[in-house]
Amino acid sequence: MKNQEAFCVLCGSADTRVTRINQSSADGDCLRCDKSFHATPCQNCGGYRIDGSFGVSGSRFETLPETVKCWDCGHRNPLREPGPEGVDE
Repeated sequence: MKNQEAFCVLCGSADTRVTRINQSSADGDCLRCDKSFHATPCQNCGGYRIDGSFGVSGSRFETLPETVKCWDCGHRNPLREPGPEGVDE
């Protein structure tokens, strides 16, 4: 694992507080969208600096992409559902 930082899996923000991180997952709170998250690592490098499921830097995609980018190695990871955190509509 290159970095002890995790991007929010919902909005993609780097403004997060990581509460637990290991090689298989990371948990934390996003200070931008005020949601808790459970992140899975990049399939290529194991990093957690990956675009969010619903956008980058707090914005949302009009149409969800099939993949999201790892900012550590550039690998395109398959988009995962946001999980139990859900999304407020």
